Amino acid sequence: MKWSRKIMQYLLIDQGVVPFFINIVVNVVIGTLTFRGQDFVETWTWDKGAAADSIGTCFFLPFITCLIATPIVRSQSQNGTAPRILASDVPCWTQLMGGHLLVRAAKFGIVGMLLFAAPVYAAYSAFAADAIETIRFIAIKSIFAGLFGILATPPIAFVAMCEQPEG
Repeated sequence: MKWSRKIMQYLLIDQGVVPFFINIVVNVVIGTLTFRGQDFVETWTWDKGAAADSIGTCFFLPFITCLIATPIVRSQSQNGTAPRILASDVPCWTQLMGGHLLVRAAKFGIVGMLLFAAPVYAAYSAFAADAIETIRFIAIKSIFAGLFGILATPPIAFVAMCEQPEG
């Protein structure tokens, strides 16, 4: 399968770089609202703990991204502003990640958890103290979400681009 320059550009810029900045901004806002008034965020607390929040991001970022991006990419593919993947170039794995939108979002969330929860847990175990300054945690949370979005959004968009129109 050879991808055109238009497909690569769409996946890298529109579905990689743009979500990077969106995820940073969204997570700064979420972190500020969630942890406002706190000088520190406890690392291992289940409710509002740094590790729990970051591990939750491993599921919820791809889940929510899928719910938002899939209809947008579908619409863009149908109206020609986003490239469509030819049926002959659709890899088998896209069928595994397809399905009803909520099921698809859950699949991407589960994959995010399977791939990233253990490394996030290990990083907190190795480097975090009992608590992290709130501003530092919000920065870490936001940068992690931005980088994770670069990895999560293009495959979500790719699956939507592979969908063939009915009829």
